[in-house]
Amino acid sequence: MDFFNSKECEWADMEVLLAGAIVTKIRSIKYKASKDKESLYAAGDQPIAIQSGNRSYEGEIKILKGCLDDLHTAALSAGVQDILDLEFDVHVTYKAKSNRTLQQDVLVGVQVKDFELGWEQGAKHMEITLPIIFLRLNPTKN
Repeated sequence: MDFFNSKECEWADMEVLLAGAIVTKIRSIKYKASKDKESLYAAGDQPIAIQSGNRSYEGEIKILKGCLDDLHTAALSAGVQDILDLEFDVHVTYKAKSNRTLQQDVLVGVQVKDFELGWEQGAKHMEITLPIIFLRLNPTKN
């Protein structure tokens, strides 16, 4: 494989499954993994090591209102009040293309932290940003 001349993933090459269903009303997704780290100091004024602690995972999914309605319906079917009580996995698939292999990130145990609805004059659609937290990020490469 030519590492430096590989084809980059494009938005059209990505597929997102939310709670087991392919989402077509998605506008953006971003997610990150963090690990708590700090310098360890002892004698002198230079750190002697870097200590690490817990991992955390968060992000946001931007969807259209129709997708939010579908998620609320799924929450009601699961016997909870709304998406704030729902837990689900998110599968982000970056399809194989040219010399790039298929890759998938699985966000495990996703929960929505909050949501806000709003309109502006002249709007032709409603975009909703869902801040999320999750338990684990499992990347795979085929």
